[in-house]
Amino acid sequence: MAEYVEKSPEKLGGTPVFRGTRIPVYVFIDYLKEGYSVEEFLGQYDVAPDVVYGFLDEWGEDYAPEQVSA
Repeated sequence: MAEYVEKSPEKLGGTPVFRGTRIPVYVFIDYLKEGYSVEEFLGQYDVAPDVVYGFLDEWGEDYAPEQVSA
């Protein structure tokens, strides 16, 4: 996830932000919880789409249920 998110005391006191920005990841997650789309978030905030989609891909892999083989 470090490729897409950074955490540093110099940026917002260590709050995880999208790499190369000062935009907290929690803002994006709140957007999704409220029913907004990824595209709406990208239209509102200056974050590279590949960073957001890369974050989603990795986040999905981290939290997807494990596949059970029969």
